[in-house]
Amino acid sequence: MSIRDRAKRRPADPSDENRTEESPFRRAAALVLLSLSGLMLLVILYLGWTLLRVREGWRPAPTRELILAAPTADQGVAPLGGAADPAAGVPPVGQLSGPPPAVSPTFEGFYYARGGERILGLPLGPPQRVNGREIQWFERARLEHWPEHAGTPYEVQLGRLGAEYTQGREFARQDYFVSTLGQRYFPETGHAAEGLFLAFWEQNGGLDTFGLPISEAFDEVLADGVAYRVQYFERSRLEYHPELAGTPSEVLLGRLGAALLGNEARPNTVQPVPTAVPMP
Repeated sequence: MSIRDRAKRRPADPSDENRTEESPFRRAAALVLLSLSGLMLLVILYLGWTLLRVREGWRPAPTRELILAAPTADQGVAPLGGAADPAAGVPPVGQLSGPPPAVSPTFEGFYYARGGERILGLPLGPPQRVNGREIQWFERARLEHWPEHAGTPYEVQLGRLGAEYTQGREFARQDYFVSTLGQRYFPETGHAAEGLFLAFWEQNGGLDTFGLPISEAFDEVLADGVAYRVQYFERSRLEYHPELAGTPSEVLLGRLGAALLGNEARPNTVQPVPTAVPMP
């Protein structure tokens, strides 16, 4: 019998059958590993894209310090054209009586471009000088002139009223999640915005008008004794008013300008831990 014939009659090796049976499982395992690797790559690319947006222009206006903090220049507060009182640290408490004053020419263009009375409220007093800057108080905002940014979109900015009003309060952060059309996670502050608040934020100036979120949305009892759904941002507080549902005033900016200028009592509601948003 030839060697070729012996080879043809060789009994089947059991290991050959095992290899045949194992090969589908090996292929399945390889596909699972490949899918996991692809998913990890997508997550890494998304995080890199988010960081790139922050570093390459998608950043808050260059206003970092609180303007009502310790004076840094031209100490004190005075109406424009008057002498500053060195002992003064903040604008005088209270509101002017009579008709509202005019919007300063310095802020007029910015005021109307950002929604005027509907968004920012009426002026509460004439322009003043605080720490070397011209400012003007409004019901829902404070406008500030930053001459070092002359000729840029940041020459006039909204004061960081949300940060000032909540100074000393701690807000629970949201766990990271992948942003969708109706929910957006902000890695800069660890908070998120969604639904009507996110839509209002996007439609009325976004980052330059309101700043980044510094809390999640939660229920808070305000000065009128009623609990509203609110969310704090660097420059404002957004409020949901169900009694105005279906109108342009369904979401409003809180009257933080009037509250800070009038030294009103501030709520201290403890924000519950946000509900985690499941990853896709």
